[in-house]
Amino acid sequence: MSSTENSEAHHLKIVKAIKSGQSAICVSILSPSISLIQDLIVQTIPEPEEGAPRMIILCPDNILAQELANQLAPFIKERDLTLDLLLEKGNKVKQRNDLYDGTEIIVGTSRRVCEMYFQNGFNISKLKLFVVLKFDEQVKYGWLGFIGRIAESLPKCKQVLFLTSFDDERITNYVDQFMPPHQLIIETEL
Repeated sequence: MSSTENSEAHHLKIVKAIKSGQSAICVSILSPSISLIQDLIVQTIPEPEEGAPRMIILCPDNILAQELANQLAPFIKERDLTLDLLLEKGNKVKQRNDLYDGTEIIVGTSRRVCEMYFQNGFNISKLKLFVVLKFDEQVKYGWLGFIGRIAESLPKCKQVLFLTSFDDERITNYVDQFMPPHQLIIETEL
């Protein structure tokens, strides 16, 4: 199986798990593709709806968050959705006001999203999918506390998706604290 076929099969397994209502920990040496994120948006947010966010994507750093928001912009506009970007060095007051106006998708660093959440910047009652990108990098940056605080506050009907580059028992044990029963999806080695 070629690396492209392997990546596509992994992508399909993730989308299938989310579509069926499961949460998942996904292990892949490759970064998540923009098409995977778009497919997750289609599954979680079939149509625009003002108010509380329905999807939160936590990134380990400003660079990945900004790149993801830029790559998603045409897709988001085409679907008439809204996305708010929460970066470490951004204007907190502006970010909080943007969130207060309502959004469907929040993309940002774990620390800034956590700060904005606990400053009552947004309501997560309608949240459907909570995504943590590059979880292993987030562990290196010390974001576990921020991820945990948000995850513990999630509504019961949530789905959680952790994307990481390696399978580690410590990751599974950490996620088991607040994640509903989940599927472990490992990209097979080439």
